[in-house]
Amino acid sequence: MSHHINENHSEHDDLPIDEERKVEHEVSHEIAEPLEISEDDNKRVLRKIDCVVLPLASLVYFCQYLDKRGLSFAAIFGLQKDLGLKGQDYSWASSIFYFGTLASQLLSIKILHMFSVRAYVGATVVLWGGVMMAQAAPQNARDLLALRFLLGAYPAFVVLISFWYCKAEHPARFAALYGADIIAQGFGGLFLYGLSSIKASIAGWRIAMMVAGALSIVIGLAFTWLVPVDAKGAWFLSETDRQIAVDRVAREHQSAQSKEWKWDQCWDTLKDIRFYLTFIWAFCLCACTVLNFGTLILNGLGYSTFITTVLQLPACGMQLVCLGIAVAACRYFPNRRGVIQVLLAVIPFIGAILLQTLPYEGSKWNLAGALWLTTCNQGIVIVNLSIISSNIKGHTRKTLFSTFFYIGYATGSICGPQLFLATEKPLYRTAMRAIVGLYIVYMVTMASFTLLCKLENRRRDKLAAEGNEEAVAKPGTTLDNESDIRDLSFRYVL
Repeated sequence: MSHHINENHSEHDDLPIDEERKVEHEVSHEIAEPLEISEDDNKRVLRKIDCVVLPLASLVYFCQYLDKRGLSFAAIFGLQKDLGLKGQDYSWASSIFYFGTLASQLLSIKILHMFSVRAYVGATVVLWGGVMMAQAAPQNARDLLALRFLLGAYPAFVVLISFWYCKAEHPARFAALYGADIIAQGFGGLFLYGLSSIKASIAGWRIAMMVAGALSIVIGLAFTWLVPVDAKGAWFLSETDRQIAVDRVAREHQSAQSKEWKWDQCWDTLKDIRFYLTFIWAFCLCACTVLNFGTLILNGLGYSTFITTVLQLPACGMQLVCLGIAVAACRYFPNRRGVIQVLLAVIPFIGAILLQTLPYEGSKWNLAGALWLTTCNQGIVIVNLSIISSNIKGHTRKTLFSTFFYIGYATGSICGPQLFLATEKPLYRTAMRAIVGLYIVYMVTMASFTLLCKLENRRRDKLAAEGNEEAVAKPGTTLDNESDIRDLSFRYVL
């Protein structure tokens, strides 16, 4: 039988499943007997979720990347000349985007306790689209900076993925999202190239901004309309499958959405050193990105605008390979995610060393290859996000971790472009030296986080061996809002 429910009659037996669960959640965090979900049932429900939630979330990521990276393609199609950008103006146009991200993350802590993740993501994407279309209008650097700031709002996908998927499923789903980023980088670049090449009364890059923005608005509205608030209200699942969708995640001690702010979770999080390590991860990874300057580096090596656009494709191919390696490694070594990230970081680390040391004279293909290696950090990011979504429990605590990660993301992305000095183009040697150092810091902090989780798992195993029943590792029985700090039966993924 695919699943069994306790047959002992209770006062809630006549209630619908959703209402019964609501009563049970209010009374206790446990039910008499957990559901037994067969492998076939689990695969069927997962497949249905993947067919609705994941494609729409991936489209959002595609638009987010297209909107964010539209600037780098516009830069080689006349934007700098048309707006009179000089010196570090372009670097600031890249950086100020993330001041908007920083502001939106501070607001999201409150917003995600007032509205559903679906509403937040949908509104964010529609906002992106409107601002992206407005980017066709600026006449000078000041106008561009104002619009880039507004474009910085960022969706809460760490929280979204943890609500729908089990821990072992997180890396592959984050890979699907970032795969959409890579597709936007490659084929989206060709799309923007085609639009930017249009000869009309207005510049082609302005037409590209308007079309990309309109696409974002359509996808944002579709996401809000089609993605359910949670599994209990999933229109694409039967009543039984909704129950399975809720319980398969609950068994792994995942937390439910909640509008209640838990101060105990807040204080526990602020005292947790791992909270600050996630900030350092995100800062280092985003300060190391070369994507906003990739087109300028290639163009500066002497390649035409068309060849520069085409040369994004090998980089995309290498990123997809690294993404595949990350997913496969997490599947076959599910409790070695920290080690996997450190090994994946070696690839862009080597690329940055080569860009710093290879001579500018002679063959430019060596430098182009080094640049491609330096862009291969997407695999690191998806494992990174999966560690947060899998290891952090409690809605307030998970929201704080996710928000602080993206604050680090925004801060690193603000600082990173300032390392690319206009006087050092096209190879930006100072930036490459800094990137090498940042990857070393990243590897050290990742190893530290993994060690802390391993020591905590050992402490809980010892408590269980000494007879503490609360510390015995066991499946969860229902979605609750208890934190991983207080839930001693919870075990961290390493």
